[in-house]
Amino acid sequence: MARAPLGRQQLLDAARAELLEGDGQVDLHALKRRSGLSTGALYHHFGSKAGLLVAVYEQFHAGLVAAIADDTLPAAAWPERERARTHHFVAYHFADPLAELLLNRIVREPELAELETGALARLTAAAGRNIRQGQLDGEIDPAIDADLAGACIIGALRYGIADQLRRNPRPTTDDAANRLWNVIAGALTIH
Repeated sequence: MARAPLGRQQLLDAARAELLEGDGQVDLHALKRRSGLSTGALYHHFGSKAGLLVAVYEQFHAGLVAAIADDTLPAAAWPERERARTHHFVAYHFADPLAELLLNRIVREPELAELETGALARLTAAAGRNIRQGQLDGEIDPAIDADLAGACIIGALRYGIADQLRRNPRPTTDDAANRLWNVIAGALTIH
């Protein structure tokens, strides 16, 4: 993923660090100290503190989309390919310490809630298309409503990963991905 211009990237990096240290909160004075930039730079690059948080979320979501893209998956039959996609989805969230905050706390901010709604809608639409392809390939029962199944699967992934991230002890990436894949495979009656 290409990095943003220096001042913008400094603010993004500082905001990520502040979100993690502040348990989902960003103090502007601490952000200025950490980034070495003025409040004016924040407003220049993002328009507001909310704009900065939106940019952090957009950067996170863009990374997720890249991590689960078709070109990252093995050339295999639908179940094997989608099991790998599920693993990538989980691994991306487990590797980024900001994921737990984004899934459980920060997304309650109105600007981020709207952004996540759009991101989830795009993921859900892609999942529906993907399931329809699995039906065309003869891998999934054609009687299953692909769009509904896609919505349920994205919901299961989103809330299932949030649940796995909160657990203590936290499961390994492989264990969490296998648990989630078992739910998906069961819902789609894949054996």
